[in-house]
Amino acid sequence: MELTLKERKKLTRLTSKKYRKAGKREKTAILNTFVSQTGYERKYAIHLLANEEIVKPIHKAARLVTAHASGSRRVHEKIYDGAVLDTLALIWEAFNFQCGKLLAPFLHANINIIACEPKFAVTVQVRLKLGKISAATIDRILQKEKAKRRVKGTSGTTQAKGHIKSLIPVMSHFECTQQGAGLWQIDLVQHDGGNPTGEFCFTLTITEVKSCWTIHYPLRNKAFRWVYKALDHAITVLPLPVRILHSDNGSEFINNALLLWCQQHNIKLTRSRSNRKNDNCFVEQKNYASVRKIVGYLRFSDEKGLAALQDVYSAYDNLLNYFYPCQKLLAKERVGSKVKKTYDRPQTPFDRAVCGSELPNEFKNMLVSKKAALNLMDEMAIMNKAIDRLPALADPVPEFVSRRALKPLLFGSSMV
Repeated sequence: MELTLKERKKLTRLTSKKYRKAGKREKTAILNTFVSQTGYERKYAIHLLANEEIVKPIHKAARLVTAHASGSRRVHEKIYDGAVLDTLALIWEAFNFQCGKLLAPFLHANINIIACEPKFAVTVQVRLKLGKISAATIDRILQKEKAKRRVKGTSGTTQAKGHIKSLIPVMSHFECTQQGAGLWQIDLVQHDGGNPTGEFCFTLTITEVKSCWTIHYPLRNKAFRWVYKALDHAITVLPLPVRILHSDNGSEFINNALLLWCQQHNIKLTRSRSNRKNDNCFVEQKNYASVRKIVGYLRFSDEKGLAALQDVYSAYDNLLNYFYPCQKLLAKERVGSKVKKTYDRPQTPFDRAVCGSELPNEFKNMLVSKKAALNLMDEMAIMNKAIDRLPALADPVPEFVSRRALKPLLFGSSMV
């Protein structure tokens, strides 16, 4: 027989006194009995028994039920203190400013090696804490550090024109994900210092969709002769075969020369839909994550600029592919106004390539032997030394003159 409201209130008053005095196991038994008698939800029943007849004045004429009679807050011991933050900030800056979800597994796997480097001054207590720190904690304590580094660069993509676009098939984002191993996306990042006038260097980024294997080539400009030279070298050093080459609609890629080069090497050239950057998203996301965060927004040109960028990428590509974990999106589900995204377990591109079935055993053995010859701290030191030289090797940015400022001179009004 269901209890009336008056009976439930009376039962709550009697049970709450026993509940607050009981031990943990006794509380569980009391709670089970109380829930079966009243039909309350378990969490609501816990709240009632813990707060019955406990009040705290908040104004002269108002009283509020509270969970703690004393009104004091519990004080938890701070585990990740200033020493952890200082060390974590140094490691985060030295190893590519990775997000918490990627930095956490990287730390768990390599903290013992990093702790041996005197530069980071990792104590035993800090090493133990960083060896088990969670991704959410990393993002929380680095929040202020990340806010200091928010900048934005420029884009110089010029849409290809003419009938050449009709000769190259279009491939959408979803079609790219279904092609399997061997689909490589390419894109350019310009190093103009914020002023896209004159001649300056570019970075050609090449990334494989399935394994996320990524390499970078500095180019003197975006003429095809430099793109051709980089791609010609890339197909000889990439661990996976190049079946499909996918790009955006920039004129540096959508041209007769690259189409002929792909036909000569038995490679299928595809392009994104116009004004759909998401079709080339696997390499577009690298523009900031693997170029801007490392090289920055300075201006580089000529041979000294190429040499400065190449020194960085020679070590950085090893770190990115053999040591830095990455995640891939598995599924998206819309629930009302929110989109729930599911990612796979963080893995390095090396792990994805070696564990994949598409790569022949001879290539897997070659990658394993190459990683065994690499040292994490040595590669990091080489890269940081090259990065430290970048400001001295950068070029001054030419004075920017807007089109509006040029109009009087073009139309001769300044001559009047």
